[in-house]
Amino acid sequence: MRTIAARLTPYLWRRKPINLQPRNFSTSGFDERSIEQEAEKKVGWLLKLIFAGTATVIGYQIFPYMGDNLMQQSVSLLQVKDPLFKRMGASRLARFAIDDERRMKIVDIGGTQHLLNMLEAATDDRTRKEALKALFAISKSDEAAMVLHQAGAASIIRSTPESPEDAELGTYKSNLLSRFQDLSHDIRS
Repeated sequence: MRTIAARLTPYLWRRKPINLQPRNFSTSGFDERSIEQEAEKKVGWLLKLIFAGTATVIGYQIFPYMGDNLMQQSVSLLQVKDPLFKRMGASRLARFAIDDERRMKIVDIGGTQHLLNMLEAATDDRTRKEALKALFAISKSDEAAMVLHQAGAASIIRSTPESPEDAELGTYKSNLLSRFQDLSHDIRS
């Protein structure tokens, strides 16, 4: 045992400390730390790009595409029996009606006729208000207003009962009727 200890002692208790600093064997002028840092940056960017790509693919799978598909879904919501879903569909259509092209797209997919049916069948003021709001947003286009006028929207809007609780309902109703009246004057002249 003593002989083994005598042989291991020089290895265990050296008088000279071991040099733990890395040696520079690079011939291109970069030391190892800068190469490692550069490699870490590249790997970091690669991981960020992979994450962004994955998030984009998942986003397209989970969230519906903005545009025609969502407009069609909004029109489909107008056909459901539940007034809450009808209000949601009308609210979406009102938000989509921001330019003439989108307003005409709503007209083309039948959204205006479903809004008029919704307004006729509505039993509560909130549903009537959302339908009138969407019709008002769509009627800002002359072509869409003409289609609404030809579909008999003026008579349906006139037959909508007034609400003593909701002043906005009356505002939308009077704005739409005045828009149709202006439109009929333009047609006659």
